[in-house]
Amino acid sequence: MPAMIWTSAFDEPPDLDAEALVALLGGKGANLAVMANELGLPVPPGFVISTEACKAFPWAGWPAGLDEELRSQLARIEGQVGRRFGDASDPLLLSVRSGAPVSMPGMLDTILNLGLNEATTAGLARVSGDVGFATSCRQRLETMYRDIVGVRETPDDPWQQLRAAIEAVFRSWDSERARRYREKEAIPPDLGTAVVVQAMV
Repeated sequence: MPAMIWTSAFDEPPDLDAEALVALLGGKGANLAVMANELGLPVPPGFVISTEACKAFPWAGWPAGLDEELRSQLARIEGQVGRRFGDASDPLLLSVRSGAPVSMPGMLDTILNLGLNEATTAGLARVSGDVGFATSCRQRLETMYRDIVGVRETPDDPWQQLRAAIEAVFRSWDSERARRYREKEAIPPDLGTAVVVQAMV
């Protein structure tokens, strides 16, 4: 049996009908795939971690093979935007957002500016020419990361930031507020959420 593929680039979505695509990539991910692939719109590059990965996570933990797929997808984005994740000279920053098959506004988690630490913040300040902008971006990351991941300090390692952010989005599917919302709106509890990872502009 072939190994499960957990991720899908916006511009290389699986060959599925619209309903199956939304079930696998969530509404946000499926829409981004349509915009990037079918409509040819200038969508900042990124990829989707499937709802299947989210559904596997509570039972089996971090999906086997997902780390390798993340590195491959990130290398692809780096080639498209000309910046590298964790590079202090010209850092690539990422957003990590939830994207369930059924809209659940404000119920699931999002973290922006992934990849900032002391060195990359200094690099962002140099590239942008705006120290205040870079500092503000880092402060936003720190606040969101601490609140959502539930830690006292944001790790310096961008890869550690990314993995913990993805895990936080997976966990947010089963948060009390999300469960209550699904009960109120009669949304099935077994859909899972996709995770949309995208280059910050």
